[in-house]
Amino acid sequence: MTFVQWICRGIKNKKIWLKVPPFSTSEFWVFQETFLKHEDHRLCSSKNYFYIDRHGRPGGGLLTAIPKNASGRIIPTGFSHNFNQEILAVEVHFQDFHFIIINLHAPQGLNIENVKYFFDSFSIPVFIFGDFNLHHPFWGSNRSSPLSNDFVEWLQNSSFILLNSSNPTYAAYTGSASLLDLSICSASISHAVDCYVSDSNFESDHYPVIITWSILDHTPKKIKSLDWNRIMSNSATVLTTNTRLNALTNKISKVIRDNTKIITLPAKNYPPWWNLSCHNFQKLKILFRKRALRLISESDWMKHKKYAAKLRFHIKKASRNYWDKICNITKNPRMFYSMLNRIYNHTNQEINTVNLILHNNHYISNPVQQSNLFADFFSANSVKHEPIPLDYCEDSNSHLNIPIHLQEVRQAIQKTRNSTPGADGITANWFKRLSNTDLTCITSFFQEVFTTSYIPEEWKHSIIVPIPKPNKDKTKINSYRPIALTSVFSKVFERILIQRITHHLLTEKKIPPSVNGFLPLRDNQLAVYKIHTAISEAHSHKKYFIGISLDIKSAYDTVYIDGLICKCLQLGITGNITKILHNFLQNRTLQVRWRHSLSGTKPVQKGLPQGSVVSPILFVCFLSDFSETLDEGVEYSIFADDIFIFCAHTALDHISKKLQNTMENVYKWCNYWKLNISPEKCSIADLSKKKLPSIPRIIYAGFPLPWKQTIKYLGINFSKINQNGIILKNIRSKALRKINALKSIAYKNYGPRTKDLINIVNNSICSLFYYSCSITNKFSETQYKACNTIQTMALRVALGLPKWTPNIVLMKIAGQEVLSEKIKRLAAQFFIRQLANGVHSPIYDQNCNPSIKLIKRDEVMLANLFTELDTSTDHIIAFPDTLISRSNFCEIFLSDFSFQNKAHPAFLIKDLFEEVVYKEFQDYHIIATDASKSHSFTSIAGISNLQSFVYRIHPINSIFTAEALTICQTLDELSVTDKNLLLLTDSYSVLQALKCLTIKSPKVIHRLAGKILVRKIFIKKLVWCGLQGIHSSIGMKRRTYSQKRSRSRIHY
Repeated sequence: MTFVQWICRGIKNKKIWLKVPPFSTSEFWVFQETFLKHEDHRLCSSKNYFYIDRHGRPGGGLLTAIPKNASGRIIPTGFSHNFNQEILAVEVHFQDFHFIIINLHAPQGLNIENVKYFFDSFSIPVFIFGDFNLHHPFWGSNRSSPLSNDFVEWLQNSSFILLNSSNPTYAAYTGSASLLDLSICSASISHAVDCYVSDSNFESDHYPVIITWSILDHTPKKIKSLDWNRIMSNSATVLTTNTRLNALTNKISKVIRDNTKIITLPAKNYPPWWNLSCHNFQKLKILFRKRALRLISESDWMKHKKYAAKLRFHIKKASRNYWDKICNITKNPRMFYSMLNRIYNHTNQEINTVNLILHNNHYISNPVQQSNLFADFFSANSVKHEPIPLDYCEDSNSHLNIPIHLQEVRQAIQKTRNSTPGADGITANWFKRLSNTDLTCITSFFQEVFTTSYIPEEWKHSIIVPIPKPNKDKTKINSYRPIALTSVFSKVFERILIQRITHHLLTEKKIPPSVNGFLPLRDNQLAVYKIHTAISEAHSHKKYFIGISLDIKSAYDTVYIDGLICKCLQLGITGNITKILHNFLQNRTLQVRWRHSLSGTKPVQKGLPQGSVVSPILFVCFLSDFSETLDEGVEYSIFADDIFIFCAHTALDHISKKLQNTMENVYKWCNYWKLNISPEKCSIADLSKKKLPSIPRIIYAGFPLPWKQTIKYLGINFSKINQNGIILKNIRSKALRKINALKSIAYKNYGPRTKDLINIVNNSICSLFYYSCSITNKFSETQYKACNTIQTMALRVALGLPKWTPNIVLMKIAGQEVLSEKIKRLAAQFFIRQLANGVHSPIYDQNCNPSIKLIKRDEVMLANLFTELDTSTDHIIAFPDTLISRSNFCEIFLSDFSFQNKAHPAFLIKDLFEEVVYKEFQDYHIIATDASKSHSFTSIAGISNLQSFVYRIHPINSIFTAEALTICQTLDELSVTDKNLLLLTDSYSVLQALKCLTIKSPKVIHRLAGKILVRKIFIKKLVWCGLQGIHSSIGMKRRTYSQKRSRSRIHY
C-alpha cells in the first residue's frame, strides 16, 4: 500500500505527471496547494476524491485520492479553514484495513496547540501528511522556533512517530534546501511503514514523499532445532579422520544439515522471542484444558495446570534471553536501528524486500533476474590491477610465522560472534562446543593452511544479502548496501592472523600515532580529542586554523591488492603470513541471496572483502604511509576511511600554500595507489576565531574544494563559532530521532521489561553524549540542562510516565545517574585511562607527560580530582604490557590434567593430583590460595610449605576480586626467587580472565598481570593450575580454612 504526499503548486498543469511513477503506482494521493476549483476535481477515473477548496483565494487547496475499491468519508474537524490552516481528515476502509489520513497545510507554520487534541483522539492507525512549515534540528534544520519547539514536545510525548527526518523536501530558488513536508504515523504501525523522498520535483519546488505501508500476512514462523549432542559426536568422528580441509568442511556441513530440523509454526503474530518450547507447552496446555472441560477430569485439569506453569516459565525465560540479546546489540550505538529492524521483521522477513526492481527504465519482477542484477552491481568495476613483483621473505619475521598454538585458536573462537554463517552453514556455536581433542585437530588443519598458504575456495566465497538504506527508494539497486556472509572457519583463522599482525604493528610502532581505529588503545575519542586540542591551541595563540575533510570513494572496494601487500612487506609483515593474505584477497567470488533465490557466481578481483575480519586492519596498513603526502607544518588524523587534514599558522597565505601543496601530493599518492577521492563530497572550513581577509581557493584534481560553515569528523561537527552549541545541537537531533523511534517498541506488547528499555536508552541515546565526553565535559550549565532534558525525555518513553512526573522521582524510579554528572565522571575516567595505559596511550608518554597538550580546563579538572581523592598518579593501576611476544614463562591449565575432573571420587582425585605433581612439577615451589565471603567480611589466604598469610579485606569486594587479590598477595609474600612456581587456585573465572586478558578486562586482573610481569624477573617459570570444585579433595581447603579464622586485616 503506497501513499504519495506532494505540494504540487497547482495540479491542473501537472496532470501529465500523474501517469508516471511514483503517482501511477501509488494507491493513495495526498496533495497540498492544488489550486483547484470545485469543477476541476476529475484527474483520474480510478480514484475517489476528497478535497477542500480555497474559495476566493488564488492558492491553497487540499486533495486526498483513494482507490475506487476503497470507501471513505470526511471526518468533521470543527476547525475553521483560515489562511494559515487547512485540514482534511478522511476515514478509509481498504482491503479489510481501517485507518485515517489527515492532510494539512500550514503556510506560516503549524500551531500544534490548535490540533493536538484532534490528532490524539483516534484509536485506529493514523497517517498525518502535510506542509508543516516548521524548522527544527530534529529534522536537520539549523534553527528552530517556538511553534516548532511546541510541535517537537508534543511529538515526543504522543503515540506518533516522524517518518522522514533527513532528506530535504523543498528546494528554494536560491539553491538552499530544507525539510518542510513531514510524514507522521501511529507508533503501532511504524514497524511496517517506510518512506523516501523522490529524486524529481516534477516541475514543483517540493519533492514528493513516498510512503509504503507493508501490510503483509504473517508468514509461518520457522524455528531451527539442532541436536547438538549428535552433531558434536559425529563431528568428532569426522575430525579424527585424515581428511583435507575442503572435504572436512563439506562433511561437517552435512552433519549439521542432517541433525537440523526446521519446524514450521502456523502463521500467527508471534512475539519475537517465541520459541519451540513455548509453542509445545501452549499446545499441551490447550489440549488438556479442552479434555478437562469435555471429560470433567481432575487428572487432565492437573496436567493443564502443570503445563500452564511450564509455559509461564518458558515464556519468561525466552523473553528475558531475547531482550538480553537485544540489549547486548545496542551496546554498539550504531546498531540501534538494526535492532529495531530485527524486532520488526520477526513475523515476516519479506518486509525489507520489494517485488519490483527498476533497471534500464523497466521493472524486473523475477527473483532470479533481480538477484543477478544485484550481483552485477556489487561486483561492478572489479577489474584486476597490474601485478607487482613481490618477495615474501619467508624467514624474516619469526614471531609472525611461528606455528599456530592451541591457545590462539581458543581465543579466536571466543572472540567470534554468533552471527549468521556463510554458505557452508557452520556456525560459531559449533566451534564453541568443541572439546580439547577436537580443537587440537582444528589447530592442525589451520597449521596446514598456514604452512601451504593454500586458502580453500569456500573461505573466499561470500553470500551477499542486500539491505535497504534508510529513506531510499527500494525499487533502485543503488538504494541497497551489501551485507556479506562468510565462512566462520575463515573468520577464526583470520582472527589468529589479526592478533599476530596487531601485536607486530604496535610493538614495533609501525603505525603513526595519527592513524586511529581497529587497533588497541586508538579509539575514536582520541582522534576527536586531538582535533579539539589543536583547534583550542590555535585559538589561544590567535592563529588561523583551516581544516579539510577528505572523502575516499568506495574506500574498501577499491583497495589495490598488490599495493596493499607491498605496503605490508614494508611494514615488516613478511613471510608465510603475507603470502596467505595475498592468496586470501585474490580471486574471490560472491553470490547474492534475494527473495529465496541465489544469483550466479561473480568474480571479485580487487578491494577488501566485505564482512571479513582481516579487512579493517589491512586498510589501516594501506593508509599507514599517508603522512608522506603532508607538507611541512600540516597535520592529519585518520580513523578508518575518514581523513582530516589541518594546518594552523598566523599567516593565512602560508596555510593556503601548505594545504595546496598537500592536496597536490594527495592527488599523486591516490593515483599511484589506485584510490579515488570525491572532491564534491570533501569539505573545507575555517575553524579559527579570526576573521579571514579572503577565502583561500584550495584545488584538488582541478576541482575547488567546497567551503562549509562546519566540518564533520567522526560524528562531531567542528565550527568556527559556538563550538559547544553546534555539537549539542547535532547530538540532540540524533537523540530526538532515536527517542522518536524508541516509541515503536515501547508502546508494543513485545515483552520488554522496564530494565531492558532503560538499558536501550543508556546504550543508544545517552551514549551519544558519552561518546565525546572529553569534549562535552566543557559544556555550560545551560547546555548540561539541555542534555538532562534529553535523558528525562527518553526515560519517560521507556517507563511510560507522563511528562508532569518530577525529574527527581523519574530518576529515582529509573535508578539512573544524572546525565551531566555522568559526562563529567566519564571524562575523568577517559584521562585516567590514558594515564593507566601509559606508554601505549597517544596522549601520555612513559613519564605521564602529555604528548598531546591538554586543554587547560582538562588539566585543572585532573588536578582537582587527584586533590579531592588525596592521591596521585602513582596509585593508578597501570595497564600491563600484554603486547609482549608469547613465551613459556607463564602457563595456565584449566582442565588439561586428569585430576581436574570433579566427576571423579575424592580419593582418585587426590591420587591423580599427587601423580601429576610428582611427574610434571617435582622441582616446583607449590602455593595454594583461597578466598571466602560472608555478609560481614571477606577473607583471603595463601599457604606454602614454608609460610602462609591470611587477611580480611573490605566486605564490599566480590569473591572474584578477593580471589584475584589473593593471588596478587601470594606473589608478593610467598613466591621464592629463582625457582619454578606452581600456584593452585579454585577460581576458574580469575584464571579465565587472566588467560583472555584484554584492554577491557577488570582492573584487578590488570593489577594481577602487572604483578606477574614484575615477578618475571625473579621467577624462572610460573604455572597456574585450576582446582575448581576439587579444592577440598586434595586437602588444600582444610589447610587454608584454619588460616582464615585469623583476624588480621589488609585494606583494599
